[in-house]
Amino acid sequence: MSATTFLPRIVVVDDDELLAELLQTFLADLGYDVAYCPRGDEAFAFIQAHRPDAIILDLRMGEVGGLGVLHLLATDPRTARIPVLLCTGVAPVELQAWDEVLTRMGVPILFKPFTLPELAAAVRALLPSDKTPVARRP
Repeated sequence: MSATTFLPRIVVVDDDELLAELLQTFLADLGYDVAYCPRGDEAFAFIQAHRPDAIILDLRMGEVGGLGVLHLLATDPRTARIPVLLCTGVAPVELQAWDEVLTRMGVPILFKPFTLPELAAAVRALLPSDKTPVARRP
């Protein structure tokens, strides 16, 4: 009889369904349990329901973007400590106004387009070592 394996849960919040599907597949292959939310305005309730170990959050989405979701997460004690990786296609110069806030919040930014190895490294850096999955065996 084998012991129950813990799979760290990651919530991906991105309105680009094709990218989100790629992220889900890639992260699942690395040993993560991945849930997907396509809308920023639904993300906060979705995150509360799924209780993730980490969040990958797109900056620009419909009515409520990543910064709005970050604000909601930061102001609720149930979600304030969940690590967040902000992913964006926004040019770094456009984020200069937010750089101080994001740095103070400890939110790393991964600029699109990124490679899958860059994503894997960013996710590993986001999670404490006890929340990193053991590599799957073939």
